[in-house]
Amino acid sequence: MAQFWAPEPKANVINPGPTGSPRSPAYRAAGHMSQELAGYWPRNTSADSGVLPEQRLSLDRARDLVRNDPHASAAISRLLDMLVGAGWQLVATPDARALGITADAAREAGRAIRSEWRLYTRDPRKFCDRRRQSAFSGLARTAGRTFVNAQEACAVIGYDRARRARGARYATCIELVDPDRLCNPYNAPPTPRQRGGIDFDADGAAVAYNIRKAHLADWWNSPEAMTWVKIPRETAWGRPIFVHAFEPEREGQSRAITVFAPLIGLLRMLGKHGDTELANAVANSLFTASVVTDLPTDEVADRLAAPRTAGMGELRASYIDHLANYFAENPMSLGGVRIPVLPPGSEIRMNNAPRQTANFATFQTAFLRSIAAHLGISYEQLAQDWSQTNYSSARAALNEVWRMIKRMQAVFAEQFMQPVYVAWLEECFDRGFVPGFTREDFLRFPEAWAACRWIGPGRGYIDPTKEAQASALRMESLTSTLENELADQGLELDETLDQIALENEELERRGLSRMSIAEAAATSKLAPDTPEVEEASGKSQNDSRKAAAA
Repeated sequence: MAQFWAPEPKANVINPGPTGSPRSPAYRAAGHMSQELAGYWPRNTSADSGVLPEQRLSLDRARDLVRNDPHASAAISRLLDMLVGAGWQLVATPDARALGITADAAREAGRAIRSEWRLYTRDPRKFCDRRRQSAFSGLARTAGRTFVNAQEACAVIGYDRARRARGARYATCIELVDPDRLCNPYNAPPTPRQRGGIDFDADGAAVAYNIRKAHLADWWNSPEAMTWVKIPRETAWGRPIFVHAFEPEREGQSRAITVFAPLIGLLRMLGKHGDTELANAVANSLFTASVVTDLPTDEVADRLAAPRTAGMGELRASYIDHLANYFAENPMSLGGVRIPVLPPGSEIRMNNAPRQTANFATFQTAFLRSIAAHLGISYEQLAQDWSQTNYSSARAALNEVWRMIKRMQAVFAEQFMQPVYVAWLEECFDRGFVPGFTREDFLRFPEAWAACRWIGPGRGYIDPTKEAQASALRMESLTSTLENELADQGLELDETLDQIALENEELERRGLSRMSIAEAAATSKLAPDTPEVEEASGKSQNDSRKAAAA
């Protein structure tokens, strides 16, 4: 890069000021004289120099925590439920103005695309999956789980014509790829044109991806694990081939690092603390009593043993006197509990040590709150502890969590769902499944045809009555639409309206009617058999009598 300014002189560690005293930094963060910052010199790194060397070990540790730590596993499950849940719905919205077609034609094309997408993604034969293990919702959940943990997900979009011969409607199929397999061939060091398994062009754009044919840990397939295949990013005309769902957090970043990177040490120590507390409690409960005596161990065992039914000859009478022998043969008992007799100076001490577990819950809660704050979920979701939650706090937590989830959904839709949709949509036009349009129409303006809206899992309700009333007010005041309100609950407009119309027709055919929400609320406002209802009922009867008399 050309230099257009004069370099500044090298700063001295101590730059005397006018008075000869060391210069104080303008920001305390840059100070070096304080006790807490004197030895704090973090490494200056770029995005890739900081991520690439530590990515593998950090992710391995995060996966170990997710497998074995209940809080890490719960966090991944909560995030996945909110990110993908039961699956996503497509609302195809071709841009009529950009395409130069009428709005009605765009809507009809969108309905045809949406219908074909359902046939593709919900095929029970699972042809959309190259391995035929999951329908598309299952593929999205698997990719979403990897995306939540590793902050990236990979897939190859194939085109297998043989699938159509076996009854598949489409040849487009998806193969998920473990991000571990994306690496430089033979673990070569990074270069300006190849880093993290990605080949870059002169502009820094990814053009190809180097994938191991098998995971390095697949010992049963070691020859494939040491063989790489180069997969281009897209075809010459722009059809996506390899999907690398990843959003950089810093300029020049090529690969992602796990979201648990700042939490691995904390989760590890918190798990150890919990295991230690549990082990202490178990050991404390097993250690019931102790015997303080000068007698040999076997002698104490004889005296504390259950009564013997054998004769006196089997007792060790050499050390025990006649009275002790008698009590050993005929022990005293009180209420069925045996009372052993020990020589003078011997005693049994019960273990009365308190089990200090009361503070553990408070200690754990404090750390779980910081973990939940970093992951973007609420403490209640992470710990499944709703005992201290009211409507206001739950609503506030849901608003903050939902803001983060909408961002995650936007990234996942842009980086993973949209490339898959574009590749499939090209075949949809090529097969003539969009009436009136061809593949050439799609290739002429693919971004306008691929315009769509993805509907993820519903937000859910905390208080259904209050939130339904708020939703109605937003629509009445023209600050929201029915489509937006339905999308917040994971529902699609056309499908919902079609179902309502069908239900209304069926109700009318059966001679039934739908009670409105307002009427239902007014009817159930006062519960039966309460003083208010009785008073209202009596007042109504009196009014009826007065009216009849008049």
